[in-house]
Amino acid sequence: MTRPLRAALALTLALTLAFAVPLTGAPASSARAQYNGAYYTVQEGDTLTEVAFYFRVSLNELIALNPMPDPNNLPPGKVLLIPGFEDLQGELKRWSVPAGENARTLQRLYRLPPALFQRLNFVTAPDALITGHPFFYLEAAAREQTRLQLVSGLTPLELAAYGAASSWLAGLYNDLPAPWRLLANDTLFLPGAQRGSLNALLPLVTDLALDQLAQGKTSVFRASPSPQTALSGELLGFPLRFFANASGGGFTALQGVPRLTEPGVTRFTIRAAAPDGRVFTLQQQAYLQPKNYGYDAPLEVMDSVVDPAITEPEFAFVTELTSPAPPEKLWQGRFAFPSSTPDFITSWYGRLRSYNGSDFTYFHSGMDFGGGESSPILAPASGVVVYTGALDVRGNATIISHGWGVYTGYWHQSRIEVKVGDVVQTGQTIGLMGATGRVTGPHLHFSVFVGSVEVDPEDWLNGQYAWVGG
Repeated sequence: MTRPLRAALALTLALTLAFAVPLTGAPASSARAQYNGAYYTVQEGDTLTEVAFYFRVSLNELIALNPMPDPNNLPPGKVLLIPGFEDLQGELKRWSVPAGENARTLQRLYRLPPALFQRLNFVTAPDALITGHPFFYLEAAAREQTRLQLVSGLTPLELAAYGAASSWLAGLYNDLPAPWRLLANDTLFLPGAQRGSLNALLPLVTDLALDQLAQGKTSVFRASPSPQTALSGELLGFPLRFFANASGGGFTALQGVPRLTEPGVTRFTIRAAAPDGRVFTLQQQAYLQPKNYGYDAPLEVMDSVVDPAITEPEFAFVTELTSPAPPEKLWQGRFAFPSSTPDFITSWYGRLRSYNGSDFTYFHSGMDFGGGESSPILAPASGVVVYTGALDVRGNATIISHGWGVYTGYWHQSRIEVKVGDVVQTGQTIGLMGATGRVTGPHLHFSVFVGSVEVDPEDWLNGQYAWVGG
């Protein structure tokens, strides 16, 4: 066997083994025996109306087929027979579309003919699947199988050598008309003792996940690439920078989603660059969720501090300061509160605002803490001071870098007690509250930036991202 062939097969074997996971559990056989047809097991939070919508059936038909004392009380674990699916046998399972999968791979993974896959999921086009949206499959149709990620240059003969099976069998198993229709970097499945996982279609990447994509929130991409593979990508026009986790268990990229981004379907891109220069690219749709942050009462301020000639250059300046993503992660775990009066919150992130009688076209980009003039301001996490100074809108300001593109900002101070280059520790006093800049009274405006975007600080203060980079 030649050295290139040996390397290709080794890479393929590593990818295949990494994807193996046990079969998911199924309801008890006694429950199956009670029904002639396909059935669905109620999950936490399900309602009859939602179940009827999942399968595009009438609510009355669903109730008639599944008599129950109180249709408004649908306990998790209850088995429902689904009208219109009497010709199928097995459990209809619900999952969320993982990052990296598409209709073709999900059909192959769950052994669903295209017509049945479309019937269960109402898919009208191959790219209609959206990351995070629910999809359904028939548990009875799933087979024990192994995922095979083809690498560039892998021929049908090499495939047969790897899988101890003929290329014709691989073609038949994956519903291909002929083995020569195998394409480099395609994803196939072969009979085996284990079933492939539900993550990642990128060659050189054995796991890919996207956590949270919503207005004003921090999105987290997690990936496990092969050694010496470089990862990059884009989300909403922002670059994705991947950094190695401290435990050595993969890579993480963080990116904030602007508060006023239009919700709906968007796309993200992930690239994996091999040491030999090959670059593999994944583009996939994902749903950006809306968030209702509410409204603040209309505010009256000096006209000068809402003048675009002043606000826009200052915004650009702060964006430039918070754009770099230093590779060293300086914070650990949950962010502490930046105020000695953490319960005294006067305004929350994301609330729409009106200034001087304007429409509610502005929004509050951080959290406001009261406490009175000269109350201490505390560093919520370890970091390095990258800016101190007076700004027109933000007043006396401090910006701290925590690494990986995460920054915190402190506006309206009466006094700044750190300087650029200082290394600060959690709980250290870095300044005093004041009423400088665009304010109606003394307070601390606390901002969190991720990838130069101001996001909801509450998520960082309540420990939602304490696990990141671990």
